[in-house]
Amino acid sequence: MSFLVDQEANYGNSSSLRELAERGYVFIGQHDAGGDYDAGRLVSDGKTFREVDAMVHEPRPCVAVDANGFVDMKQLQAMRKYWRAVARAKQKLGIAQEEM
Repeated sequence: MSFLVDQEANYGNSSSLRELAERGYVFIGQHDAGGDYDAGRLVSDGKTFREVDAMVHEPRPCVAVDANGFVDMKQLQAMRKYWRAVARAKQKLGIAQEEM
């Protein structure tokens, strides 16, 4: 297992990680907010790549809620796909579910 820590990664290395995902690499990652982008959580299960929004210093991703209290359904669906990809990636990486 490998780890990458890049304190100055522009956009959390998102484009480079997308390229690795397209090559079949399996990983789970995150990045904090930058000058003009929010924090995010990323995952590749070797077949699909998912990136979702998150709050800084919060390990779980987040979903927007509008002024009427309704959840953004597109973001909610993306979140469900993200968690399914995380489960597949953990299985391939040999990580127990309770470890993240």
